[in-house]
Amino acid sequence: MDKHPQANLEKKAGLGKRFAARFLDGFLIAIVFGIIFFVIGGVGGAASGESNAAIAGLAGAYLFMLIGFPFVYFLYHTIMEAMYGYTPGKHALGLVIADESGGGITWVDSIVRNVFRLIGFFFSPFSALLAVILIAVNDDEQRLGDMAGSTIVVEQA
Repeated sequence: MDKHPQANLEKKAGLGKRFAARFLDGFLIAIVFGIIFFVIGGVGGAASGESNAAIAGLAGAYLFMLIGFPFVYFLYHTIMEAMYGYTPGKHALGLVIADESGGGITWVDSIVRNVFRLIGFFFSPFSALLAVILIAVNDDEQRLGDMAGSTIVVEQA
């Protein structure tokens, strides 16, 4: 995987590609969490020793998912974007996250833009609607996290 590929500031990512990239990334994370969910559920259920072991295990796994998923989602995006300039979903669609001058983003840029994603996670679907509106009406097609982090999602050069 190339680190921080060249950005084409003339070609903004747009809603369609950004949505598709987010869907692909969500699918990857869901697979990993699905595996974790069943492992925790099975191990937790077996370790509980209760007659309803499966229910106890699944309840523990569900609690883990409820609390852990937003933070894993945040870490996934923050680490991939800071290290490479894209997530696997964005990379598959030829997208890159750059600073507003077209350079690679820093860890601070990635953290800032993704803190807004984490906050938005708890206010869905309102945050998603706000992101769509901002991307649609903003000349640089930035969501709130992009504006705060001074980042832009564009096609790779």
